[in-house]
Amino acid sequence: MDIVSEMLHRSRLLTLGLGGLIASLVAIVGVAAPAVADEPIDPGEAEQTIQVWIRSNADKAGIPDVAVTVSGAGHEYEATSGADGKAIVGLADPGDYTVTVDESTIPTALGRPNALSRTVTVGQGNKNVPANFLVDPSFTPGAGPTSAPSPDAGAATGDSPATGDADDTGAGPPAAGTDWGSLLTQKVVTGVIFGLLIALAAIGLSLIYGTTGLNNFAHGELVTFGGLMTFSFGNLIGLPSWLAIIIAVLLGGIFGWVQDAAIWRPLRRRGIRLIPLMIVTIGLSLAVRYLFAFIWGPDRMNLATDPKPFLVIGPVSLRFTDVMGAIIAIVVLLLVAFVLMRTQIGRAMRAVSDNRALAAASGINVERVIRVVWIGGAALAALAGVYIAYYQGLRWDTGASILLLIFAAVTLGGLGTAFGALVGSVVIGVFMNILTLWIPENLKLVGALVVMILILLLRPQGILGRRERIG
Repeated sequence: MDIVSEMLHRSRLLTLGLGGLIASLVAIVGVAAPAVADEPIDPGEAEQTIQVWIRSNADKAGIPDVAVTVSGAGHEYEATSGADGKAIVGLADPGDYTVTVDESTIPTALGRPNALSRTVTVGQGNKNVPANFLVDPSFTPGAGPTSAPSPDAGAATGDSPATGDADDTGAGPPAAGTDWGSLLTQKVVTGVIFGLLIALAAIGLSLIYGTTGLNNFAHGELVTFGGLMTFSFGNLIGLPSWLAIIIAVLLGGIFGWVQDAAIWRPLRRRGIRLIPLMIVTIGLSLAVRYLFAFIWGPDRMNLATDPKPFLVIGPVSLRFTDVMGAIIAIVVLLLVAFVLMRTQIGRAMRAVSDNRALAAASGINVERVIRVVWIGGAALAALAGVYIAYYQGLRWDTGASILLLIFAAVTLGGLGTAFGALVGSVVIGVFMNILTLWIPENLKLVGALVVMILILLLRPQGILGRRERIG
């Protein structure tokens, strides 16, 4: 019996030992085995996507065939950049995702990426959330944070139609050996497009100033309103983009009418002077801006758009929304010119802008003209907000971030002149983009401020403005 008991005891020990060994081997294999990537999701069918863009810092050209991994929210996806250096990754769920670049797939001659990985937050329904990487020989191995937030593309830029060159803020001037002719062409074209979009908002601001004398510091929120309405009706409700844009412009006009009816007309009737009115516009701007943040949240939003190049002319590559935005801006600006020059209400606007008292004495209904200007100016600002959101992304403070550019454009062209606002906007857009050939991206807004100061010093009336008589 003792022998049998001893054998049974040893048998149990052997079984336990083998079981522990097997469990250990399984654990080791489980740890060593690589995670299996999820099946790729068609970006066109995915509710949310990440746009990875790998480019050379020298000429901003996309780098193809770079392997990237996107992991987070319990998923892992693998993708490869296309001919334009972009990879659109469809996501099953929203959440925080880490985008990692396989450095070994980047040609050695091009250099190394400025970061090995970036972490981005993707909200429900967010499309083409950017994760951008620059590659340059000057970057040291593993330079930059191994897990850095993707730079915010909500700030006013205008250099790259695709994402607004969000990652170029610290890149500085182009490296030696860059094709300056191609780069200058690209800067000028994208600057003209951005200037046309700014012009839509600037003309509305200029008309409001011309007819009322009011510098509306809440005009940027009219721009943001247009983008948010397009996002809400297009991305959230699911209406076609063209219908969402029309609704946004109409609601923008209604928003302008409500502002004038509820705030500005009663204040005008009470004879409130312009300085207090300007303070009211600043307070209104802050209130509406933070109301946007409360309703839509502080995160960046992206309107659904196809990031693939639609028109490629030499070194210039433009998306469909960039081309359509420029065309629509030109058509609308021509329509505004026709209304101002050839219609009765347009002549009345110009008369009120030139001499409000004389216009009223000649039988023009000044209050009606001002109401129409508020509606039209707000609708134009909303349309500008739509295509600026397509151009560089959308946030609760998008309009506020470009308000300086709008004022600089109006000042440069001439306060109160619609055509001057157009000229000033295009000049500002092109000047800012060309300026980045010599200064870092994050300083180019200073260029707009410098232009505004110089114009006020040298020609206070602006390019197309008229010098006022004093005395």
